[in-house]
Amino acid sequence: MKTAAILILGMLASGTQQGQSRSLNVGDALINYEVTGTGPPLILIHGWAQDLSIWDDQVREFSKGYRVIRYDRRGYGKSTGYADATADPMDLRILLDSLGIASAHVLGLSAGSRTAINFTVAFPDRVKALVVYGLAPIPGFTPMPPGPTPVMVFRAIAQRHGLDSAGKALAAHPLSWTPADRPEVKDILRRQWTRYSGRDLLDPRPESGRVPHAHLDQVAAIRVPTLVVSGDHDLPLFLQMGDTLVRRIPGAKRVIISDGGHGAHFAQPTQFNRAVLTFLGEATRVRP
Repeated sequence: MKTAAILILGMLASGTQQGQSRSLNVGDALINYEVTGTGPPLILIHGWAQDLSIWDDQVREFSKGYRVIRYDRRGYGKSTGYADATADPMDLRILLDSLGIASAHVLGLSAGSRTAINFTVAFPDRVKALVVYGLAPIPGFTPMPPGPTPVMVFRAIAQRHGLDSAGKALAAHPLSWTPADRPEVKDILRRQWTRYSGRDLLDPRPESGRVPHAHLDQVAAIRVPTLVVSGDHDLPLFLQMGDTLVRRIPGAKRVIISDGGHGAHFAQPTQFNRAVLTFLGEATRVRP
């Protein structure tokens, strides 16, 4: 699809508390996104079963010095189409083209980090700095434990017992660990699930293959400043993936958020925001 064929369907006049909501036609899906603040562009990419609202705490802080663009990945939130991890990087490229952004800082959470990694490997000139947060193992990571992934387990539960049962299984899973003194974080997770359509669990579609998944051997070619973030209570396998990235990506930095799980950014927003803003400030000085 050529950039010239992109159609921005419109900007809602009312917007939201954070920014103005817009819709972008990428050919086979409409991508819902928001732009808040001014300054260097910063892209925020949410994880599985989430939408752009997962970044509310970050937008309030990051938009003080950055032009923050967050969006619903295809198949999630208000975006249409079917979830497709290999189409996500191209959607992001089209979004940047539509906004006239040559390159941006890119921050992804979990499945959003997979998008960020795939995008950086495929389109290295479009990324100024990369923040990889809560990434699950990517192709080439060894040793991979036997058995299904968490999402495969949730898909089987949803198809056999319904989406409500899958939500209960997720709430009880270590992926949903939250600090005991932050019960309101559970509410954030519950609200995300109530907005999740579950279509990728109940009606999964094969990936299009538009942009290949990055292999672990390819990350050594990443040359932009990179920060790898994890919560100290994230899944051990995800923590190992983060450690591996730091060893493979030249000059990559590592931050562990204390008393944080897979969703450390809303369990410990002050720690997370400080770590990201400090890194981006340093990266900007290194690569203006």
